Amino acid sequence: MAEPNADFLKALTISLRKEFQNGLALVKPTWPEVAMRIPSTTGSNVYSWLGSMPNMKEWIGERVINLLKQDGLRIENKLFEGTVGVPRTAIEDDQVGNYRIVSQQLGYNAGLLPDQMVWPLLSEGINKKCYDGQCFFDEEHPVYAKSDGSGDVTHQSNLTMGTANSAPTWYVIDDVNLVKPIIWQERVAPVLEAKNSSAESDHVFMLDQYLYGARARGNAGYGFWQLAHAAVKTPLTAENLDAVLLKMRKLKADGGNQLLIRPTKLIVPPELETKAKELLEMQIINGSTNIRAGTLKVHTELSLG
Repeated sequence: MAEPNADFLKALTISLRKEFQNGLALVKPTWPEVAMRIPSTTGSNVYSWLGSMPNMKEWIGERVINLLKQDGLRIENKLFEGTVGVPRTAIEDDQVGNYRIVSQQLGYNAGLLPDQMVWPLLSEGINKKCYDGQCFFDEEHPVYAKSDGSGDVTHQSNLTMGTANSAPTWYVIDDVNLVKPIIWQERVAPVLEAKNSSAESDHVFMLDQYLYGARARGNAGYGFWQLAHAAVKTPLTAENLDAVLLKMRKLKADGGNQLLIRPTKLIVPPELETKAKELLEMQIINGSTNIRAGTLKVHTELSLG
C-alpha cells in the first residue's frame, strides 16, 4: 500500500472502534454484585442523601420533614486512558490485522475498569471513611436517638474483628435493597478516540505513528455501610456466619426503627470458596440436614485481597 490516505484512515478508525466495542461486549462485569451505578454529569457528585433516608411511620398530626444534610460524601470523577500507537509502516505494508486484536483487548480492559475500581473498596473499607465520618467497616458508626439526627448517640458495628491472623476476610451483603454498599459513578463510558487525520500531525511526523486511545471518566465510592459486614481475621464457620447475620438484622436507623437488613450474599476470596459452598449449598452435612443451605448466595471474587 502507498501512503495512507484520508479515506483509508477513516475506514481503519471505524474498524478499530468496532473491535473496541466487541471487546467491551465480552466483559461480564461482577461489580453489580455489590455496587449500584449512578450517572454523573459534573466533575463530582455529592451524596447528601446517604445519611438522610426517611422511614415510613404512622401519620399523626403534621408530617415530620426530613431535611437532606448540607454536607455529604463527595466522589470526584477520575480520568482514565489507554493508548496504542500504530506504526505508519504497518499501515503502508498492510499489516494492521494485529492492531484490530489490540483494539479489542483495549476495549475488554476498558470494560473491566468498574470492577477494578469497585472491588478493592471492600478490602480497603477498614481504613477508608464513608458518609458518617467513620471507616466504612467500623465498630462505632453513630446512630442518633431522634430520626432527625439529633439526640443521644449510640454506636453500631458492621465489622467483626477476630484474632486469627491467617483467616482470609469475608463479607456478607444485602443486595436486595434499591441502594447498594458501593457506588460506581459513571461520568463518561469508555470510548475509542483517534489521532490519525494527517501524516502532517506532530506525532506522526516525529514518531511515525498514528494514535488510538481509550478514554473514560468515573470513580467508585462508599454507599450504605449498613448493607455490608466484614469479618476480618475471623474463620468462616457456621457459628461466626450466624453471628454476623444476627448483627446485620439488628441494625437500627436514627430514631430506633429497625432497618430490616436482609443479608443475601456471602462474598469470599478463592481460598474460602469450598468452605462457603459447604456451608450454604450442601443439603446434607455429616448426615444431618443443612439448615443454612440456600440462605445466602455465594460469590467468589478473584480480586479480593
